[in-house]
Amino acid sequence: MRMYKKAGGILKALADCFSCVLTQIRRSLDEWDASNEEKFEAMKKASMSFEKAYFGMKPTELSKLANDVIKKFTGIGDLYAKRKLALNKRAQNMIKDVIEFSNSSSNPLKVLATAAILGNHLDLGVKDIDLNKEGEFLDTLKDKTLKLDDFDLFYSKMKNAKCVLYILDNTGEVVFDKAFSDKLKALFNICVKFAVRSEPILNDVTKNDALEVGISPDEIIDSGSPMAGMDMNFASDDFMKTWKKADVIISKGQGNFEGLDDVHDERLFFFLEAKCPVIASVLDVNVGDAILANWK
Repeated sequence: MRMYKKAGGILKALADCFSCVLTQIRRSLDEWDASNEEKFEAMKKASMSFEKAYFGMKPTELSKLANDVIKKFTGIGDLYAKRKLALNKRAQNMIKDVIEFSNSSSNPLKVLATAAILGNHLDLGVKDIDLNKEGEFLDTLKDKTLKLDDFDLFYSKMKNAKCVLYILDNTGEVVFDKAFSDKLKALFNICVKFAVRSEPILNDVTKNDALEVGISPDEIIDSGSPMAGMDMNFASDDFMKTWKKADVIISKGQGNFEGLDDVHDERLFFFLEAKCPVIASVLDVNVGDAILANWK
């Protein structure tokens, strides 16, 4: 049984997380049509929001402090609205080639699972993305292996599953999530429920973003979480009902891992890239490694 290194058993925001959150905010302000002086004041207010931070809070909670201040200061609820449309469109232009590659492989489902994990490359909260590099994603996918690999365990659980709860992460990435879930439904004849953020934050998937890429309205549930990651303290009634019913739970992305790493449930699988030293240390992997791991 694999054990992860956690301080006190729960992932905590560390000193490095402050600079990461401020980088998120700076990128958010790139989407705001405002003067340099206004953006300066916004960054100052975001920095001041850290006065409410305390050791022991999760990275997603630290991020919410600053993002809430920016929403209020700019008066814009979704700074990434246009950018999210571009990310989804870019991913939709790529998905045909990804599916063709998966179909030519010895394990199409695992390739699509890996693609869904690598789709997190489109996370604006962590790094800038060049949307014009044709073929870069597919080349990365062809060479990528899972550093932590519980795919066989995941597959064995899927054989007896009837319902899957799929906790979504980012736009762009969601296109690969849909392709992977379509393959799951074709292979196992299951129902899938997709949990989305209850309100816009960074480029995380909301209901409208999920609808835009073709996910059916009756498959979408509001998670209740207003943060850049799932938090069970905010879970909606629909989310909890689906959680209890699910045979397999897929947590996509680093933000959801940050929010759920202390949840002990054998049905729970984390699909993510380790995109920062804090998470890489927790998982005992290198930054950039792809992870498909059961909660154990």
